[in-house]
Amino acid sequence: MWKGIDVSDNQDSIDWAAVKAAGVDFAVLRSVRHSGKPDKQFAANVTGCNSQGIPFEVYKYTYALTPTQAAVEAQQVVALLRAHGLTCRVWWDVEDNSLRALNKGVLTGLIQSAANVIIGAGYDFGIYTGKSFYEERVFDTAAFDCPFWIARYPSSGYYALADNPPADKYKPAPSQPLVAWQYTSKGRVDGITGPVDLNVCYIPFWETQAPEYYLQDIWHGTSISKALESIGEDGSYQHRAQIAAANGITDYAGTAVQNTHMLNLLRTGQLRKV
Repeated sequence: MWKGIDVSDNQDSIDWAAVKAAGVDFAVLRSVRHSGKPDKQFAANVTGCNSQGIPFEVYKYTYALTPTQAAVEAQQVVALLRAHGLTCRVWWDVEDNSLRALNKGVLTGLIQSAANVIIGAGYDFGIYTGKSFYEERVFDTAAFDCPFWIARYPSSGYYALADNPPADKYKPAPSQPLVAWQYTSKGRVDGITGPVDLNVCYIPFWETQAPEYYLQDIWHGTSISKALESIGEDGSYQHRAQIAAANGITDYAGTAVQNTHMLNLLRTGQLRKV
């Protein structure tokens, strides 16, 4: 278990050397504001994390109510990450009360629209949401096989970073992999003025693992979707987009050239697993 923070310009300027010394293992940085502009502290926070060797990912709090708005939000995040030369995961923050008014299928589609842009651009995608959003199925959680980061605050009190998080009985239990649990918005960490969100991480995204490959396939057709299904894998567009990103195929759109390249990698045992 590792302890970390998520921050935005709400925390103003952060002393990342003090944060590192306090024992923070990782950070998640807000990427883009409601206005579409970068978080006012994003560049400084990226520099601070890099200078202190603190691994980080980013999040985007979504306000999108239409597929076009969701795609635009995602494109703004991609543009920001590319401008900074970053390859980290994007957490899609699904919690705004305005989203509750949407039809379940509509909200699910909005998240998928964002995921298609993020994954198609070569970035990993995850969903952040609150326990109530998840358990009330405000969107179809079963439609996503990506990692989840879930907030649940068992206590209204303040937590120092050194304090133990709440007992495991309070930990969210999604069907998907639980990468992190945000257990308070009232954390206290040296180097940060005022309260900050505290999280525990169960699957350290910063640990590099040797790539795994799908077994060489003997499928002789021309469909990567059917080829994947022939070896018991999901051949859906969303999963293919994830595989494409893992294999350096950016802006995946399911074109014949992209699919043929993936098929050739599969045939020769060089297609990386996701």
